[in-house]
Amino acid sequence: MKNPRLWLWFLLLMKIDISSAQTTQTLQQWINELEQTGISLFYSSDYLDANKLNQPLSLKSIDVKSLNAAIKPLRLFIKHVDADFYVIRHADQPAITTVLIHLFNDSNQTEIEQFQLQQNNQTILKAQNGVILLSGLHLDKLHGTLMAQDYYAKTINQTLLPGQTKVIHIGLSPLPLKLSDIHVSTSLINYHNTQNNQFLSRQDIAKQINFNHDPLRSSNNLAGTTSNGISGKVHTRGGHENESLILLDNHELRNPYHFNDFFAFFSIINDSVVDSIEYYSGIFPVKYGGRLSSVMDVQSDQWVGLATHQLNLGLLNTSYTYRHQNDLQNSYYLLALRTGGQLINDHLIADLTVKPEYDDGYFKSTQEINQYWQMSQHVLVARDELSVDQDEEMAEAGYHDQNLWLQWHFDDFAQHQMNWQLYGSRRHDIRQGTLLNENSLAVVDEDITSHFQGIKFNHQWQFNPQLLLDYGFNFSVEDTQIKSMRSAIHQGPLVEALDLDRSQERLFVFDEHGYAVQLYSNLRYQITDQWTTDIGFHYHNQQWTQNEGLSPRFNVAYFASSQSVWRLGLGRHQQSQHIDELLLEDDEPMYFEPASADLAVLEFNHQFVSGWQFRSEIYFKKYSQTHPYFENLFNGYHVLPDLFYDRIKLTPNDAESAGAEFTLSGQYKQLNWSASYAYSDVKDEFENMEISRSWNQRNALKINLNMPLDAWFFHLNINYHNGWPRTAIDETDGGVHLAVRNQQSFHDFYQVGIKLNRTWSRDWGKWQVDLQLANALNTENACCRNYQLLDGALTYEEKNGLPLVPDIRFSFNWN
Repeated sequence: MKNPRLWLWFLLLMKIDISSAQTTQTLQQWINELEQTGISLFYSSDYLDANKLNQPLSLKSIDVKSLNAAIKPLRLFIKHVDADFYVIRHADQPAITTVLIHLFNDSNQTEIEQFQLQQNNQTILKAQNGVILLSGLHLDKLHGTLMAQDYYAKTINQTLLPGQTKVIHIGLSPLPLKLSDIHVSTSLINYHNTQNNQFLSRQDIAKQINFNHDPLRSSNNLAGTTSNGISGKVHTRGGHENESLILLDNHELRNPYHFNDFFAFFSIINDSVVDSIEYYSGIFPVKYGGRLSSVMDVQSDQWVGLATHQLNLGLLNTSYTYRHQNDLQNSYYLLALRTGGQLINDHLIADLTVKPEYDDGYFKSTQEINQYWQMSQHVLVARDELSVDQDEEMAEAGYHDQNLWLQWHFDDFAQHQMNWQLYGSRRHDIRQGTLLNENSLAVVDEDITSHFQGIKFNHQWQFNPQLLLDYGFNFSVEDTQIKSMRSAIHQGPLVEALDLDRSQERLFVFDEHGYAVQLYSNLRYQITDQWTTDIGFHYHNQQWTQNEGLSPRFNVAYFASSQSVWRLGLGRHQQSQHIDELLLEDDEPMYFEPASADLAVLEFNHQFVSGWQFRSEIYFKKYSQTHPYFENLFNGYHVLPDLFYDRIKLTPNDAESAGAEFTLSGQYKQLNWSASYAYSDVKDEFENMEISRSWNQRNALKINLNMPLDAWFFHLNINYHNGWPRTAIDETDGGVHLAVRNQQSFHDFYQVGIKLNRTWSRDWGKWQVDLQLANALNTENACCRNYQLLDGALTYEEKNGLPLVPDIRFSFNWN
């Protein structure tokens, strides 16, 4: 890092906080901070009025013992009643009858955080922090009904003693799992348990260390994915970066990244609106069609107890989010605006000569029409401007993306669920660049405008408790206008010696329009309580490619016990080019036959009595049809990689990917952790030769740790894998020659990321600070080489990937 002051500031903040100096806050603020450490501290307004809650107190450390000592002059004391539950009492007044109600799932003993108590007088109380508190001088009886979603209700009838503090632990029996909610497909990420909640929640995403807090980068920390560290896109189980399907609130987003042609730095999805992410890396359900390797299904905020206003101020971006729900709680809207890139320069990352600016905004409005129908409206827009001025490369680019979709959802809570969607999108991408060095003189000028509009429908129809039909379609009308000019001359001693000298002069003007149809159907049959199967197909037909494809898929899940689940998946994935996905580097850009791959995945999940979870998967993926692609032989970390002399076209006949992944996660006291190991191998097949893809890594290890550290929360990410393949240049008496591609490898890769965050409350809102370092040890991970041939002598300069990158963000939430 060129300027060390940010790093010193980072250390100074840590040192100040963990020192022995006392900190002064109000009693209410100390109570809020204790809640952040997992302590539930309850009190009655009869004891604590506004004056006492605003009383300033000085503490050296945040714990119950210190707070108890500090409130003694107020004639208050803290009483431990159960587990991490505490109650504040008054030393001089008679004890008030107090009841704490805590619910848990009686089948697996997990806590139920959201529930409510309907008393006989019809008063409804909702749980806060997983507990309902009842208190009063004349509270002598407790009658009512406890209710939680997906659980059978339970009636309670208790007689209370005056002045008694009582904690009631009640188990609720879960309702039978809906057939539509059973997880059958393989490789759906699971951070919680083996049957429910197979997604990355808001809390899971917040714990991860992601560049720019990007929600789509959350997959980087999962087994089976790999990235070069700079790009926001990932390779999943050996696949290409463009083989991922990304959805936001049920709408497909095409290349949802800022600076898509320049490492796709950030996604256009603001992390402040993300509620959960479902991530598939195996044989995903047939409703997700059109991509080969993975699915990221992102859901934005639902009606959850979040602050009305959220302001984020950081080095990489600034954002503001507004949420509103009406008094009847049947109408909700969300507005999130973000701007960034202005501070990304050589003061943040050494020798950086890229000046990026980006903006995005997301608006969502949801209304309940009646008890069965719900409608929503969505608008997502993004804008990028980029300029590059380097010694060899100069470029300018602009990207504009607009998405609008309307949805209607029906649920009769019995047999039928339906969703209709009308959508329209527009993309306009402009890129201009020039390269001038001793090997190349090249120019590119591209202007692409595309439109997509269509209708999407899906219907789940449960015939009986054992049989569910899921089917739907997606019909779109699309057009694209492309103007692409390329001029290149590659020559010089090194280029000629490697037989890479060539020239290109091409003007490509293209105007295409047409329709596309996708159909899918899946039949789910629950054979027994332990066995459930899915069998279905996905069909696509695109007018501009003049081809069609059928993808059958079969998944079966065996619930051996409440702790163990086996899943087996067999199927075919196919991927056709979108109307604007032409390979513009080609001399004659054209559409290809759909890429196709057959997959087999075996998965086993087990939840131990201790709460630890084990997940293992073995997969095999055989391509029967591949698309050509371009890559750089020696160095792809350029702003304009497609203009360099080492850029080549690869046209494999077939490809093959296989591997095994193992993940163990759990909790020890307040330490949450996960560790994953993956063994994998992916190769392209050319005639009679198999060559590893350039992102192939045999062994990979990922470790994630999260734990409280005094008033802070500490997050650690460790990432290791074998070095990626590289192409060498052989030196002989006759000169230099290009060796067989990807037969050698770089040194092993390892990287450490750390994050510290802290939350504290004030009367006017809640603050949070996030301090993050990507590549915290500033390790040098070689990624590429720049070769030179001077007077017949071959030399090279080795380049490294992501440098040490700091990120500091302050968040303020208020109502």
